[in-house]
Amino acid sequence: MRLKSWVACAVAVATLVPVAARAAEEEEPFKYAYVNMERLIDEYVLFREAKEDAEKQIEEARVEDKARLAEYQAQIDELEAKLAGPLTEEAKAESTAQYKAMVEEALEFRNSVIAKYKRIERDAFEPVYKNVYEKIESYALKEDYDVVFDYSAIMLYANEEYDITEDIVTELNEEAGITR
Repeated sequence: MRLKSWVACAVAVATLVPVAARAAEEEEPFKYAYVNMERLIDEYVLFREAKEDAEKQIEEARVEDKARLAEYQAQIDELEAKLAGPLTEEAKAESTAQYKAMVEEALEFRNSVIAKYKRIERDAFEPVYKNVYEKIESYALKEDYDVVFDYSAIMLYANEEYDITEDIVTELNEEAGITR
């Protein structure tokens, strides 16, 4: 079993045992449910909109970034060709330093591009995830659940009776103005 699975099981046990013990002492039923986050992401309209928005922004940025990366590559190729030719030791040392600096600058730019794309995705999805978690919490409080799990994280089996995904998706989509 993978470490992540062991950790998830340990967290589940650490969460469930005290809550179940409290419920037994108070003679109240322990009430739990789960949400299939993968399905929720597929069916919640604002996730699709956030994904489309992020993809559009990234594609727009990618055009400019590709041009800049092509410029770096052309300069690197030029320096490589220069280094392959006959050079004095002093000219070779200078060209080698320029080459290393250009490669380093290109790598830094590439890393900044990757960070920019991740930031675009984070900014697009963060409010949607916040809304989902707030909806799950408010639903759990309204329905008096002790615990709500993410099905894909630690569940090995669950009776569909405890699946509240449909209710959460419906409420989220209704709030977004979409009805089925």
